[in-house]
Amino acid sequence: MGTDQDADGIRLASVERRFWIDRDDALQLAMDWLAEFGDAEYGATGRRLQVLIAAVSIHRADPSRSAIDVQQILAWAQQHGEIALQSRCHDVLGSLFEMVGDPAAALEHAVAANDLLSESEAPLMRAAARKCLADALGSAGSLDEARRRYDDALRLVIDDPETNIRYIILNNLAFTEHLAHNNDEALEAVERLVGLSQLSDREIGMSARDTIARVYMAAGRLDEAETMLLPAMDSVFSDAHPDSSAAALVALTELYREQGRLGKAQAVIDRCRDLAQRNGLNRRTTEVAREQAEVHAANADYRAAFEAFRDFHEKFEALGASENEARGRILEAMFQTAESRRESERYRELAERDPLTGLHNRRFVDEHLGSALMRLREGGLPLAIAMIDLDHFKRINDTLSHEVGDEVLRALGRILIDAAKAVPDAIAARLGGEEFLLILPETDADTAHTYFEGLCRTIADYDWAPITHTLPVTASIGVALAPDDGSQSSDLLRAADVRLYVAKRDGRNRVVHSAIIARSVTESVEAHLVPAGSGAADSMEIVA
Repeated sequence: MGTDQDADGIRLASVERRFWIDRDDALQLAMDWLAEFGDAEYGATGRRLQVLIAAVSIHRADPSRSAIDVQQILAWAQQHGEIALQSRCHDVLGSLFEMVGDPAAALEHAVAANDLLSESEAPLMRAAARKCLADALGSAGSLDEARRRYDDALRLVIDDPETNIRYIILNNLAFTEHLAHNNDEALEAVERLVGLSQLSDREIGMSARDTIARVYMAAGRLDEAETMLLPAMDSVFSDAHPDSSAAALVALTELYREQGRLGKAQAVIDRCRDLAQRNGLNRRTTEVAREQAEVHAANADYRAAFEAFRDFHEKFEALGASENEARGRILEAMFQTAESRRESERYRELAERDPLTGLHNRRFVDEHLGSALMRLREGGLPLAIAMIDLDHFKRINDTLSHEVGDEVLRALGRILIDAAKAVPDAIAARLGGEEFLLILPETDADTAHTYFEGLCRTIADYDWAPITHTLPVTASIGVALAPDDGSQSSDLLRAADVRLYVAKRDGRNRVVHSAIIARSVTESVEAHLVPAGSGAADSMEIVA
């Protein structure tokens, strides 16, 4: 089994790495592997493949579908404690929100992707998460922080010539600086990009060419900008990369127009318009319509310029409406998925809560105490539990009313919730009637002694007068420790129950910790106790 898991891990790392080399190839590899699972449950591995598919698909199909898929996978990963999968989901969601123009949500997901990523992860995946965070920080206007994350990402993959992530990082850094009008910093980034390409003897992609050319244009290096953009006029090249090529052609049109080379500008416009229309690139069609109006105006053909500008305005309005609609579909899809998950979590929470006090119930205890003890058996730290039972609670109900008794229980619930906050991952629960339970992970005997003695005093010293008037409210507490008193839930609960009985027998309003209980006492107690797991209120009724 271990060998199979290792092999799957190596295969998965290879597929995820392929995403940064050839995304079409990675997509096919992921789909082929998912097909191998058939109808079987494929766990975290299959879901990581689905996240990779979504990462490829968000730029090629309706991104709202990818949004739903990744949100659902994230919910599954959180439920099953799959940290690496959670990080992958947040990475894709960060990119998705960046795409739909929500920088705050993009930054939130990018931060989560990095916080959840283990330092033992492959440098490539850590670099990808840093890049996602840098992109989000740049969009949010935090340029210094963005630069630092881009530099972190580059250091992680500085010796990785096979993938294209270094080029993407430098391209995004340069474009971020360019949009902020930091021309010197943008130029430094593109020079690093060009130098890396030359050093590796690797062709610069069209998206990077567009960025480099725009930075060169801002620096007045127009001839170099033209050289960088001219390959977009090659139909073999541009048809393979239509969107980035169309963007580059828009930049080339601007360059020629600003140089007064209007005939060349018109030829580029014609080529760009044809490419954009054939590939349904509405944004590029709109941009080239604007350039057409500018060229007509530069030629002093003002009537044609007016008509072209009106065409541009209509396309711009339609583009805005289309993009807003698409953004709305994505956000609605993600909202509905999140709402569905919250509803599911809410009903689960209600099923594991005591409706009167808001504390966890016996069902929750049975599940989580068993899990905590399993971690202890696997080498975890000690654990302490305490049974807490209100003294003479029947007298409160009989003398004052059951409504007052319920208010006492609610008040004790609030005390226990506050007490649980003092210990990380502590659990406060109501087992039934007036009996409660506290579970303290990673707590030794001395710490438990101090803690529960303080809790006993807190309950006795609470201002009960507004509720019970002159009747005092105190509690008896029985404490058990794992592994000293057992490593199974039933053993631990029984030990705490026995000590709770001793606390009642010896005068109430006290805590019994000691593991040394005379056999006669134990036998006497056990004669009165119902089997472990029965209603806690009934088990203590003999001394209430």
